[in-house]
Amino acid sequence: MGQHPDTSLDPKGYVADFRDTLLPQVTLKDFEADLSSGDGNELQTKFRAAHSSSGLAVNCFAPFRSRIADLAMPMAAGFDDLRFERKCPTGLRGGRAPNLDVVLSGPGGVVGIESKLTEHLSPHRAEFSPAYEEQIRDSRRDQGYFREMLRLRDRPDKYTWLDAAQLIKHAFGLARSFPDRPVTLLYLFWEPANPTAGPEFVAHRDEIEEFRARVAGSSPAFEAMSYPELWRFWQDTEPADWLVRHLSDLHARYGVTL
Repeated sequence: MGQHPDTSLDPKGYVADFRDTLLPQVTLKDFEADLSSGDGNELQTKFRAAHSSSGLAVNCFAPFRSRIADLAMPMAAGFDDLRFERKCPTGLRGGRAPNLDVVLSGPGGVVGIESKLTEHLSPHRAEFSPAYEEQIRDSRRDQGYFREMLRLRDRPDKYTWLDAAQLIKHAFGLARSFPDRPVTLLYLFWEPANPTAGPEFVAHRDEIEEFRARVAGSSPAFEAMSYPELWRFWQDTEPADWLVRHLSDLHARYGVTL
């Protein structure tokens, strides 16, 4: 962990204090309340891991909390609100509302972000409660996400590296939470500087494209990009001085060549 050379990790890759995972321009006021109100006591558990996808999302986006005017995404800009671990209920009776790692919103629409660091390097099997088919009776039933859910219910091993079931559940939650606004579900994932060096990264990309084709034309719109691609986008937008420094910190922490 480049910005904390004296920080030690336990054998499972965890630090003793979650603050030791933060980049220099990340402050507690930018994210602590959001994560404390989320599910699972995130700050004292998974967030302490060097491989935490929630930690990556916070380290990437938290500095924009007080500089929201500087935040632009390839699919939208003009945001006025940024939240971490936001609940977007699917409407199922008795079900737990999915938590999206980041939700950006503004007059032009909403972007819900599902963040991945290393989770996509482990195999996934699609699982859905029968309640999704039984209780979703609105326009979501006519979308590609619902059709893909039915397909995966019968073929749960269709995707190996992409957690398609999680994305579908997030799509259901976003569609219900923001029914009258343009909404995008952004799958934002880490890759090394040389992703073609690992067959898992190549296969993961292939599965993303298959999923994208399956849900094309649906609401929310589905987009996917890697964190390094996002950082290059920011670098190309004539970033403010603070963002130049922040991008350098992000590359120092997460830039890896295999």
